Amino acid sequence: MTRRYVVIGASSGIGAAYAADLEQRGAELISVSRRPAQHGTWVKADISTDEGVDTIVEAVGHAPLDGLLFLGGTWEQGAFTDDYDFASSPRSETRNVIAVNLVAPILCSQALAASLAKAPNPRIVFIGALSGLDRSATAEVANTAAKFGLRGAAQALTISLRTHGIGVSVINPGNIATPEVQNDIKSGAFGDQVPIPLDDLFATINFILAASKDSVPEEINLAQKRPAL
Repeated sequence: MTRRYVVIGASSGIGAAYAADLEQRGAELISVSRRPAQHGTWVKADISTDEGVDTIVEAVGHAPLDGLLFLGGTWEQGAFTDDYDFASSPRSETRNVIAVNLVAPILCSQALAASLAKAPNPRIVFIGALSGLDRSATAEVANTAAKFGLRGAAQALTISLRTHGIGVSVINPGNIATPEVQNDIKSGAFGDQVPIPLDDLFATINFILAASKDSVPEEINLAQKRPAL
């Protein structure tokens, strides 16, 4: 049976890489992003708006949906480099980061719950961050706050969606070896480090999706053995 997934953030980074992997394995994809996505059926949507969420719902239609994979996100200007300055971060930036990284996952989960409930073993997977763990915050205030909040949202969604049989999981990784991260390391924007191989993240997502309908891996932390010093 062909599985059907919505991949949020499918135009670049983790979302694009995992969408390519899913497509190669024969899954049916609805790839959501503002910029064109190269894999699956591209749906242009700004997930920070109600109109964007409604666009996704329309694209999904009434057929069962096996998974909502929220693999994208945004962050502040200069984030994770010495260029980030909280004092000069505009209010609009803070609102947008939280809207995309926290509010949108909640609203997309709510909007797609009915379609997910039609699948035999539906899953919601969020990409969080190690900075969302207790005592692990980074200087990026809006992004860190959103990642903290995403963990709480996932725990509440697990309860709220339990009667629908929908499992909700959060993966909190360090830096993943996407082309973007590799380029930032080579350019010196990020400190010298060894990022987590994409295959390791894929294996983590695949483990969640393959779990039986009687269990849910609620939260998985994936750290680098050799992070930046």
